[in-house]
Amino acid sequence: MDQVTLIAFRAPTRPELCEEFIAEHRKVLEDFGIGNVMESNGNWHLDPHCHVIVAMHPLLGMVGGIRLQQDHEGASLPMELAVGKLDPGVGSFLSGIRHLGNGEVCSLWNANRFSSKGVPTLLSQAVTAISFPAGMQRMVCLVAPYTKRHPSNNGFRLVETVGDAGVFAYPRPDFQGIVMLHPDTHLLTSAHPLQRATLISLRVRPEQVRIEQPGKTPLEVHYNLKVGSEAHYDESFRLIQSERQRQLALSA
Repeated sequence: MDQVTLIAFRAPTRPELCEEFIAEHRKVLEDFGIGNVMESNGNWHLDPHCHVIVAMHPLLGMVGGIRLQQDHEGASLPMELAVGKLDPGVGSFLSGIRHLGNGEVCSLWNANRFSSKGVPTLLSQAVTAISFPAGMQRMVCLVAPYTKRHPSNNGFRLVETVGDAGVFAYPRPDFQGIVMLHPDTHLLTSAHPLQRATLISLRVRPEQVRIEQPGKTPLEVHYNLKVGSEAHYDESFRLIQSERQRQLALSA
């Protein structure tokens, strides 16, 4: 059985992993003919507000990655840099939720040498799990139609107030970029019920081993997702206890 390890970290603390992330991500984008997307990424590897998750294979090295970029004064999220010029409403939308603790999920990639294993699914649920411990109560993303199912399953919803009902012709006229928002990363009530259970498990126990099958074959997944303070994990545990008591009350 193949094994992968998912590691979460603040970008400036692991420069060697950030360098590998950038190189591998560029290869994937160039295979799609959209290497220009890298131009809007900025200096995220130096930003302490940026969390990164990488998928490491014991033989193949880094086979996937994703970023969570927290919005803050003095910086622009990748979404605004990418499509803000196409619709000024994007900037207004993002600035309107900044005070809530917003972050953007971006740069999801999966190496071709380890495709069809479901790595994007694992990375998408992992980044949703760390969002609240990392200090974000809202999340946005700009995704392609073929990856939209990942954020949807984790609770993201279409933002119809920007672009063409949430859709932009990006990064090329023949491509589509879809704007989505996660309305509550704390309670995760918009996630699919089964997926919500997985997200809460990863949040309460960020270091665990699970047998997962998001792709064609099972994977042994080692999660190393601890970020934020102990208080955030205590809050997640209290949430589970409250949910359990609510379910018991309903069944009484």
